[in-house]
Amino acid sequence: MKRCVGILVVICLVAIARGEIVNFAKCNESVKCTIHEVRVNPCPEAAHNKPCLLLKGTNATITYDYTPDFSAKKATAKAFWTQTAMDLPFAGMDSEGCKYTSCPIVEAQRQTYSYNLPIHKKYPSRAFDVKWELINEDQEMCCFIIQIAIKAKRDRN
Repeated sequence: MKRCVGILVVICLVAIARGEIVNFAKCNESVKCTIHEVRVNPCPEAAHNKPCLLLKGTNATITYDYTPDFSAKKATAKAFWTQTAMDLPFAGMDSEGCKYTSCPIVEAQRQTYSYNLPIHKKYPSRAFDVKWELINEDQEMCCFIIQIAIKAKRDRN
C-alpha cells in the first residue's frame, strides 16, 4: 500500500512540474519550425482556455517541444510583449538559447526548450500576447505567441 501511494505521489509531482498545455498561435513571420506543444507552469487557467495568470515576484516556466527545419550551432532566444505597432522585449531575459535547449540544434530532430521566466514586480498588471522566438545564426527561427495576464499577488482574484 505504501509503495502505491509513493508511486502516485511521484506521478503527481511529475505532472505538476511539467506544466499545463496552453493554446498558442503561430507567428506571422517566415517560420522554419514546427511547434508541437507549449506548456506553462503554473497555469491552472489553461484547463479553461484562459490566459495564464502570472503573479509579480514569482517565476513561470515556459517549455515547448519543437522540430526545426534548420540546424544551428548557436541559438538566440527572445521573448516580446507583442503589439500591433511594435514588439517590446522582455526585460532581463537570458538570450543564450543553448542554455535552455540542446545544441547543436539538429534539423528535423524534435527537441525541448525550457526557460524559468522571472515575473518582475515592475511589469505592468495587464493581459499580454507574448511572442517567443528561437533563432539560429542565419536568422531562421521557431516562433509562437501565447497569452498571459500579469497581476500583483494581492490582486489574484
